[in-house]
Amino acid sequence: MTKRMMRALAAGLLVCMLAGSAAATNWDDNYDPFVELPPATSEQAEQTEQTDGTTEAQRFSDVAATDWYYSVVMQLVEAGTIDGFPDGTFRPKNTVTTGQALKMILLAAGYPEPERAASHWARGYLDFAIEQGFVTRFKEITDLDVPISRALVAQIAAKAMGLTRPETVEISFTDTDDDNVLALAAAGIVDGYKDGTFLPSKSLTRAELAAITARITNYLAPVIPDSPNSGDTDLDDNTPIMLRTTENGVAFIKAREGFRATAYWDYSQYSIGYGSRCEANEYPNGITQEQADRLLRKKLQEFETKLDAFLTKNNLTLNDTQYDALISLTYNIGSTWMNGTRLASYLASGQYTHNELASAMGIWCHVTDKSGTAIHDGLIARRILEIKLFLCGDYTGSSSPSYHYVKFATKQGKVEVDIAFYESGSAFTPYFKASCDTDTFLGWYKADGTELREGDSVTQDMTLTAQWAGQTAGTGESGTGTSGDTEFNWWN
Repeated sequence: MTKRMMRALAAGLLVCMLAGSAAATNWDDNYDPFVELPPATSEQAEQTEQTDGTTEAQRFSDVAATDWYYSVVMQLVEAGTIDGFPDGTFRPKNTVTTGQALKMILLAAGYPEPERAASHWARGYLDFAIEQGFVTRFKEITDLDVPISRALVAQIAAKAMGLTRPETVEISFTDTDDDNVLALAAAGIVDGYKDGTFLPSKSLTRAELAAITARITNYLAPVIPDSPNSGDTDLDDNTPIMLRTTENGVAFIKAREGFRATAYWDYSQYSIGYGSRCEANEYPNGITQEQADRLLRKKLQEFETKLDAFLTKNNLTLNDTQYDALISLTYNIGSTWMNGTRLASYLASGQYTHNELASAMGIWCHVTDKSGTAIHDGLIARRILEIKLFLCGDYTGSSSPSYHYVKFATKQGKVEVDIAFYESGSAFTPYFKASCDTDTFLGWYKADGTELREGDSVTQDMTLTAQWAGQTAGTGESGTGTSGDTEFNWWN
């Protein structure tokens, strides 16, 4: 499968993400409204036609058949993936923030979801865009919560798609000669207004972002043959696939993934065999365990290439168990962690405690579905086993120290990170605090109302809740004043 097809496969998932969550009560700057949903089955698509003969799009009181964005909304409806707001609106004219647009464009172009940054839910997308050269640090973007301009959208999208200004300009605008704008216009991704203007300084609306991301998806979509084959044609080839990953490492990954003979939806992608990414109909007849083993090894080869490049770039040498641990992590979450994350920084410097590295690896334990993004217990268990493998060389997890997770929550304000990992019996180190503009943070409290102080031993899994000066100590109940809505910016 070509790189473009791989990126297009990821882009195809974006059709699922262009609507506000039905659970949203409002759409403010602290809320990421683009919730990822699995593609609809043919049965679900048929059910989008309502009993009274109207389509879901027609049920949006603010989307009419004469609107230019109607066809985009219909595309999403027909895919069975669109959600409006509880009041029956789509709100096509609402502006989108820089963070929201940055996320949608990068994912539409097929780039993986980055690690969640502590300072802002979209910071990871910005860091990735800077790393890739799509934007310049401290230049084009200084605030992720302000409306994004059409010119900046063009810059990010054109660079993310690898588009350049055409030699012959067939589409021009009276108010801009920007290379990125003209590149996107030539590709059919953006257009202007009837008066010949592009209005580069104008902010972007939900309808415009929906159209742009859908066009990016369609532009990158691979051509599917009329008679799909059974996926990779060499899964029955007995030629050995050379890996640095040890046989123990391969067995470790197989045990974490489990075997599935047919394709299944796995939160953000279709998978088959031992968790290998695939297209929905790539293997219509399913695969055997032997074929799944070969497919797994081919995928591991691809990830080894990326991991080896990271190690070479940072002049790092790993032993076999450390290498196997990072390959398992990368196979599960992708290679995004190698760019600008705490884990990458710790590995590159070699300066970290066991708890610091464990928390940097363990943070990748969230899943996203229709209800939002949350910590997944199964991924916590996997991360702990990978931590033990990396730090202790323990493939079974039974002959090394235990590790506990600590979840962080708050009834108001926001938390920088929502989970950390500690070796059993080690001292609690609060690497961060909760913050609130209208209250003072006092400390982290356990479910029994007692405070977990710095230096206290962590001997079990637990959830800590931030205590505030405006609350009754140990209860989490407000004293004077009112509490705002909680912001969990880390995983948004």
